[in-house]
Amino acid sequence: MTKNTLPNTKPIMCKIIEKIENCEDTFVFLLDLPVNVQGAKPGQFIMLWVPGIDEFPVGVAGFDNNILEIGVAKMGPGTEALLKMDVGEFLGIRGFYGKSFQPPKNMKVNHLLIGGGFGMTPIKMLTTSLLKKEEKEEIHIFEGARNKSRLMYLEWFQKLHDENKLVFHVCTDDGSYGYQGFPTLDLEMFLQETKTPSVLYVAGPERMMKAIFEIGKKYENVIDMQMSLADRYMRCGFGVCSYCAVDPTGWRICVDGPVFNMKQLEQISDFGTYRRLDTGEKQRI
Repeated sequence: MTKNTLPNTKPIMCKIIEKIENCEDTFVFLLDLPVNVQGAKPGQFIMLWVPGIDEFPVGVAGFDNNILEIGVAKMGPGTEALLKMDVGEFLGIRGFYGKSFQPPKNMKVNHLLIGGGFGMTPIKMLTTSLLKKEEKEEIHIFEGARNKSRLMYLEWFQKLHDENKLVFHVCTDDGSYGYQGFPTLDLEMFLQETKTPSVLYVAGPERMMKAIFEIGKKYENVIDMQMSLADRYMRCGFGVCSYCAVDPTGWRICVDGPVFNMKQLEQISDFGTYRRLDTGEKQRI
């Protein structure tokens, strides 16, 4: 059967076939796509439409046999309305949009995946992709949250850790699970000890990503850092409105990102400093 792409400008209606409370104020939805489409890549996103409410970008956690998995946290009117929807109801999606994470080819590295909050959504999909590689490499997951109730995909990552498929480093601000502190603590300790070339893949709050970026620059064994700026405001998803353009390059996050590599991040002056609102005004991060 020929595989198509999802529409870029008009949402396709999908049925919710499963809804699972993953952690506090965060749900995982499984959506049944009515057509056979090409798969998403780790780090890409969709534009999701809640009928009668709003459209907003959502990260992809998994895609298999036309079943799309997304993770959604309550952030505003659109996501609040989505979280009230239930199995059997329909919503619209279009995509898949943006640049994905790009693990290096023909080179053995440590894959260090760092996430916080709903940034764990693309981290989950990237983990699945890396585990399918024929050549086995070290995979380390670093997750942080305010407390245990806000750790996303906790059981999923812990199970893979227990099966020795990866190493799961987990922390909370209050010490209710894992060690007390931030993911940067364990990450820097690991970078100090390893001699193997490492690639960092990061998604989550931008202030956290900026701190990780500064840490990574200190270590010669960090050969690349790829970070998702999908937390920024995006309106159209395909580069027409330019609401998501960054200074001073003018790169549009929805088409030139949301994943940017280390060299690109060095050129984005507003990275970790400020973002633009839907009005175009600057807001400090």
